[in-house]
Amino acid sequence: MAHQEIIGFYNRYRQKLYNIALRITGDSLDAEDVVQETVIRYLRSNTDRLTEPQVEAWLCKACTRASVDMLRVRKALRVKLEKYAEEDSEEDCAREWDDVLGGSEPKKMISEIRKAMMGMPDGYRVVLSLLLFEGYDYTEAAQILQVEESTVRSQYLRGKRKLLGLINNAEK
Repeated sequence: MAHQEIIGFYNRYRQKLYNIALRITGDSLDAEDVVQETVIRYLRSNTDRLTEPQVEAWLCKACTRASVDMLRVRKALRVKLEKYAEEDSEEDCAREWDDVLGGSEPKKMISEIRKAMMGMPDGYRVVLSLLLFEGYDYTEAAQILQVEESTVRSQYLRGKRKLLGLINNAEK
């Protein structure tokens, strides 16, 4: 690939990859590093025959994994959770979530969710990003994070509850 082609390629995917990395790492400099690392990894790989949608999917998945790896290195992240201290069900949390989302203007709510997520602990933010924004299911997220599926479920439920609390406090 020529220099101009590389720059064009980078510019085409930069913002999408940056958003993924920022949601997971919570740090703009780390997100920029992850984007550059992801693009370099792609350019060095033998993926010449991929179609446009496959390229984007490859980049998004690689960016997600690199972001999680960045967290592990930066903070020696090991997502481990103690057993539930309280007996909350997914249905209770889902009802609360629906109540909060039901009455708000969508763009304003997305902005509030993004702000609130940046203030959350890494473990919650990563799991919520993978499940809510990146579309992974519990099994895929568990594989990416190298933890048990039950851990992902617990972290997701607790993360949603914490996110709801942050959003509710921001509205007051």
